[in-house]
Amino acid sequence: MNDYKSLFDEIISHLKQKNSVDVSNVVKAFKFAEEKHENQTRKDGSPYIVHPVEVAKIIEERDFNTDVICSALLHDTVEDCNVSIDEIRTMFNDQVAQIVDAVTAIEKDNFLPDSENIYSDTKDFLKQALEDKTYQKLISIGKMNKFGFYIKFADRLNNLNTIACFPKYKKEAKILETEKWLIPLAKLLKSKYFYTQLQNGCFCVRHEDDNIFFKYLEKYIENMKNYVKNMCQTLEYELDFYFKTANENKINKIIYSQKTPYEVYYSISKHYLTKNLSSVKESNFISVPLFDIYIITQEDTNRELGSIYKALEQFSLKDNFKVIGIERDIFSNASLVIKDKIRNLFNLHFLSKREYTEMQNGTTDGTDIDALDETNSGGVDESFITVFTPQNEQVKLPEKSTVLDFAFKLHSDIGFSALYAYINDSPNKSPIYTRLHNGDKINVVCQLDSNEMNQNIAELRWLAYCKNESTQRILIKYFERKYT
Repeated sequence: MNDYKSLFDEIISHLKQKNSVDVSNVVKAFKFAEEKHENQTRKDGSPYIVHPVEVAKIIEERDFNTDVICSALLHDTVEDCNVSIDEIRTMFNDQVAQIVDAVTAIEKDNFLPDSENIYSDTKDFLKQALEDKTYQKLISIGKMNKFGFYIKFADRLNNLNTIACFPKYKKEAKILETEKWLIPLAKLLKSKYFYTQLQNGCFCVRHEDDNIFFKYLEKYIENMKNYVKNMCQTLEYELDFYFKTANENKINKIIYSQKTPYEVYYSISKHYLTKNLSSVKESNFISVPLFDIYIITQEDTNRELGSIYKALEQFSLKDNFKVIGIERDIFSNASLVIKDKIRNLFNLHFLSKREYTEMQNGTTDGTDIDALDETNSGGVDESFITVFTPQNEQVKLPEKSTVLDFAFKLHSDIGFSALYAYINDSPNKSPIYTRLHNGDKINVVCQLDSNEMNQNIAELRWLAYCKNESTQRILIKYFERKYT
């Protein structure tokens, strides 16, 4: 959309309707970005300012506050316009400056090789090193300020939607980068919206030449929209009447959203075991849910899906819909799968507005974001376990971690002197290569010298005993110094 001023006016109108604070700061951020990006264009020839405005629109639609919207508008000014982080901080505030810093790429002139990184090879692979370092900075700052992640998600969504003019190899590189870093981060933050949209963005770019599937789906969705709208009105009337009668949680509203092409194809491929888009037929769309329907209640849900299931058995609803099961997504969000009289399937969710926003946007609460090793060059797609010290302090470790990994996580002195461990108060000794499991309690026994100090007893074979990249890096650097 080249009419960026109209789009920005729409953002401001929505903010005023929501009674957002500091709307004037958003206007100031827009004017500043417009001035700094003047005469800059994107690859497709459009004014560059279109991009930050579209990123800000994505952020505003997700109901983020004005500081985050300002950051979206400003997110490329430091990287592309010779603006400093201090200048952003002075004009706005620390929050905005930190978010912009989080998403600002590390440039070649500012790159400092990491002597402790066993993967560092800046001579031939500087571009890859810069990418890794940039994402490591994002993760490091993101642990303190999660909003940097969301700006990066929105930025990449807009990138994926506007790279049609790029050569194929550049498109694929952008997809692989997204799959390596951003999709796992969105999954870690439990953001259904950004996780599914990033997956879909990659899917649509990768299959941009498979027009038949997208045409079939678009046609089917378009024919369904009025039907789904009317169905939601029926649901709202019947359920609202039921909940009032049963003195249950009151309904605020019912909204619906269509599944992304990626979600639809993923469901079809599981149901029919299809291996490519070309084998999908129009009839396949009947057998998978194409819409999510959200029952938004005034208060947090307590009985979850039980009330909805009961209500669907009441009144005339039982003649229109049939509950055929409960489905959980990758984040364990539960929904009822319902089938109408003509065999269409839908996912029915029952959430308060707070729960709905948290499900869509995600949260750092209860996630493993703090356990991420930002020096990891292999991406962030890891699952974690929680183990305990003898003092019952929690320690987060990647799955498949060993006693040796745990020892180095506590302190390098403990790692280098680890002899064995007692696990879960067992009297039996466990070797340092023992794999740990969620909930284990580990007491590491160390080799001490005559002065009761930890004694380094590391051996080359320990490299086979550890499973974490951070532990491997420490050991490799130690042995490099010892034997060279």
